[in-house]
Amino acid sequence: MNLPEYGSEDVSSILAIELDHAPRKMIKGIHEVEPDSNIYWLIDVEFCDFTLSDEDILQLLKGYIVYGHVQDLQIWTGVGRRLEGECCYDKICICVDVFNNVEMQICLEEAKVADFMNTLPARFQEKGTIRVLPREDAAHARAKAEKLQAFTDQEDEWEHTVMLRLVADQGQSYRGADIWDVMLSLGMEWGDMDIFHAHHHGPGGNDELFSVHTGTEPGFFWLSTLAEDQFADLIFSMDVVRTVQPQVVFEAMWKSAEYACARLGGTLVNEQDLPAVPEDYLRQIQEMEDRLSEFGFKAGSYAVAFLL
Repeated sequence: MNLPEYGSEDVSSILAIELDHAPRKMIKGIHEVEPDSNIYWLIDVEFCDFTLSDEDILQLLKGYIVYGHVQDLQIWTGVGRRLEGECCYDKICICVDVFNNVEMQICLEEAKVADFMNTLPARFQEKGTIRVLPREDAAHARAKAEKLQAFTDQEDEWEHTVMLRLVADQGQSYRGADIWDVMLSLGMEWGDMDIFHAHHHGPGGNDELFSVHTGTEPGFFWLSTLAEDQFADLIFSMDVVRTVQPQVVFEAMWKSAEYACARLGGTLVNEQDLPAVPEDYLRQIQEMEDRLSEFGFKAGSYAVAFLL
């Protein structure tokens, strides 16, 4: 059986939510992006009466994350090879790691950073004279690293994903063809990891809102056999801390699950297999947001995605 390209009805308005994203600014094909002071020790390097290209900087600072200030546009952007042509920078910002997000531990070595800053004029001497201007001193960088350590230690004890399960009635199951129709009617897309995804496309970029998988083995949906397959449940899930405005997104996920329940039948339950109550989820999400806020972070921010 071939799967249809479109759903039998259009209820995609359920996912048409407004997210308070700062729009991604693009000027003459260049994305404006500021270096993140929350997770790096930022070191500015000003060029005295000369400019450098992306390739120049990549050669001089291999292995470093670098942002450049575009001279003619007066904006910051990431330094890198770009199809639309190189930029000319009158200053750069080097991002020095203070926290290792793989080993989850502080990696700041103040003496090495001081030596690195002292050697920068020699690196650039063939180009011209520079001024090295760290945006904070070593003590503040150390305090930042310790804050990140405390934050990750705290959050390591918590689960950040919320799940809402639609369970078929006893002795019943869901036909894959019907699931496909419901997902397409919602405007969801089958894709990565062979599951369904809800996306938000807006001026701030493209966000994944939530996804839908199944507890029926193997846990995902083979497209080649989906039409004939049978499933005991559908699991709607979202990563709260990596999601912008997670309470708004949860409400869209809840409405989507309610729609699926109305179409397919069954019962919505929580992770303890008890009747799902939206207020319980919203309270849990608020608690997560409050923990982030205590450290100055917001759900869906780059810093949180980097750390968790």
